[in-house]
Amino acid sequence: MTSVAEPTATPRVDWRVIVKSGLILGVITTVGVWLFAMLTGATSGFARTIVQSVLVLLGGVVFAFGPALLFRPRDVDTIAWASMIGLLGALFFTVFDTAILRPLDTYSWKWDAIGGGSGFWYIPVWWMGAALLAWLGAWGVAINSPGDGNVNPPIGQTLVITLVLAALLMVLGIVPFTAASAALAFSLALVIQVALSSVFRKG
Repeated sequence: MTSVAEPTATPRVDWRVIVKSGLILGVITTVGVWLFAMLTGATSGFARTIVQSVLVLLGGVVFAFGPALLFRPRDVDTIAWASMIGLLGALFFTVFDTAILRPLDTYSWKWDAIGGGSGFWYIPVWWMGAALLAWLGAWGVAINSPGDGNVNPPIGQTLVITLVLAALLMVLGIVPFTAASAALAFSLALVIQVALSSVFRKG
C-alpha cells in the first residue's frame, strides 16, 4: 500500500467541522434520494434507466469526493476523518429518511418487509458503503493533490474509468443496463483510480 505525502503541518481536527460536514452530506443525500424517487415515477423504460444512472453517478461523486473537499485530507489520519464524514452523512440521512421520506411514502419499503418489518438488516450496509466511498475518495484526493494546500479531486479520471467499466460489464453480458450497474462500475472505478494514482504519483 503506497503512503500519501507527508503533510507540512499537523492538521487540527475540529469535531464541529466533521459533524457539520456530515449533516450537509446527509441533507444532500436526502434531497438526492427524493429527486431519484420523483424522477423514477415520472419516467419509464430506457429514459428512466438513464436518469437513474446519472443520479447514481452524481450521488457517488458527492459521497466519494464531497467529504474530501470539505476536509482536505493529506495523510492517513485526515483520510480517516473524511471517511467519518461519509459515515455521519449516512447516519444523518437515515434519520431524515425515517422522519421525512418514509411518512411521505416516497418509495416502496419492500426491503423492510423482507426483513420482517425492520430495515436494520440492510441499513448498516449503507453506512459501511458510505464510509468506504468517502475513504476511497479522500485517499484519491490526498494522492492527487499538491502539497500547497490546493485540492485536486480526480473526479474526471474516476468517471472515465466508470464509463469504460460499465461498457465492458454490459457488453460482456456480466450485468444488465441498470442504475445498480452504474453504481457497481463507479465503486470499482474508485478502487482502480486510487491504485493507478498510487503507482503513478509524482514525488
